[in-house]
Amino acid sequence: MSWVTLDGVRVSYGSQMALDGINLAIPQGEIVAILGPSGCGKTTLLRSIAGLLPVSEGQISLGGRIVSSTGATVAPERRGIGWVPQDSSLFPHLSVSENIGFGIPRGHDRAERIRQLASMVGLLEHLDRAPSQLSGGQAQRVSLARALAIRPAVLLLDEPFAALDPMLRSALRTEVAELLRSQSSTAILVTHDQEEALSLADHIAVMMGGRILQWGTPVEVYERPTTSWVARFVGSTVELPGLWQGGRVSCALGMIEAVLMDEEVAEGDTVRIVVRPEWIAIGAGEIEAVVRSVSYSGHDGTAALQLLDGTRVRARLAATELPSVGDCVRLSVRRSALVYR
Repeated sequence: MSWVTLDGVRVSYGSQMALDGINLAIPQGEIVAILGPSGCGKTTLLRSIAGLLPVSEGQISLGGRIVSSTGATVAPERRGIGWVPQDSSLFPHLSVSENIGFGIPRGHDRAERIRQLASMVGLLEHLDRAPSQLSGGQAQRVSLARALAIRPAVLLLDEPFAALDPMLRSALRTEVAELLRSQSSTAILVTHDQEEALSLADHIAVMMGGRILQWGTPVEVYERPTTSWVARFVGSTVELPGLWQGGRVSCALGMIEAVLMDEEVAEGDTVRIVVRPEWIAIGAGEIEAVVRSVSYSGHDGTAALQLLDGTRVRARLAATELPSVGDCVRLSVRRSALVYR
């Protein structure tokens, strides 16, 4: 069942179109990532769902109820929306307990609900602390608990890990994903971090210029990007010119298997080929190359390779399989290349 639905949504800032015909159907209980560069409309989309921005055209529904349209808008506080911002935005004069319980109606079970939420985010021993006594990761956990306190129909997360250091960011986003799935929460995460989107989300919407360029699972978006721009944005690419011939493509890497991503390509057309660096294997193969440089990243690394015709490509391998600079190697492509016009 689609729990959050956007149908032809357009949002404008004066004469500038910020969202241009957005269509989305987000299933209940899923984590969805909105991925795109700065200024593409990600936060505008989130603010529209929250009711903080009116729609110029189209409509937004939550749980089957229309909450935004050109004719009527449900107030933000009546939408059952939880919001986790980038900077946690805790009330500095309130304790952790008071921050978590801010949106919970006073009653006999309020204290127990606060304790449950604090325990859920691993802060049961910090209930009496002030926000100034918390680390960045702890503050974001409080912000998450506060957003979940109202049992929201939808949880909106606006780049909630962007201000954290890389190690903490990686650990916290894993914890948050596990927590949301354990609660069967429907969540929409806005991010410009490709790894974050790919590792956390059930589905990803890739945005550019106020439009959604692709919607799919992380595997679909990474392995079958609809455009070469999407391919470059969601990960590293090796791009080469080639010739489309009988369901295969001829290029500097030889005659290789390929998947046609553009319906307008015809037999014999010059095309653009995209492969991921990890799809290029070093070992048995017909293409000869010389290793020009190696970039070591700990668990893996990238080898820069020069083919006999001067073409440069990159291969990503496990650190234990990295060649040495100057080695003569043979290459093969282990996955079908992607072909664009």
